[in-house]
Amino acid sequence: MGKITVLGLGPSIHEFNPVEFELSVGVNDIWKFIKSDVIVCLDNPSIFTPERLKIINESKPEAFYSQMVAWDERPDFKKINILPSYPDTYLNLDANEFYKSYCSPFVAVQVGYKYYGATEIHLYGVDLLNHPHLNEVYCTKIKKHFVVLKSALETKGVELIVHGNGILKDL
Repeated sequence: MGKITVLGLGPSIHEFNPVEFELSVGVNDIWKFIKSDVIVCLDNPSIFTPERLKIINESKPEAFYSQMVAWDERPDFKKINILPSYPDTYLNLDANEFYKSYCSPFVAVQVGYKYYGATEIHLYGVDLLNHPHLNEVYCTKIKKHFVVLKSALETKGVELIVHGNGILKDL
């Protein structure tokens, strides 16, 4: 496919220009801001506020990826499998399962690579600044996982580009 974007919900989402990309992969209730082509949602519907859940339920992407069978009534639902451990030092992009971190965009990058053949992946809104559920310890682990993911992507000839001033900016 080529050049795609992965969209989180952080401040740098406002820098995103959709005309630059062939495909957009958003997370959770991304449709509040941008009508992404694809959604990755790894959380159980019960954790979302009613407002966020309404946005997710009313979204109509081409595909909705999750490991949670709670979403399987969606006509666009695509089941994925998540490995039980974290990629602290190694990540195999040829595995049938997806590696996890503490944020959905991490899996969304892998979806973009594996299912859509991305050769260049841009991250917007993955700033991890003032995140309501992620403290410094988790953010440090997420950054470590993204370093491993970026390295694995580079071995496949795929570039990962981070936009914004969040903790991933110097990957």
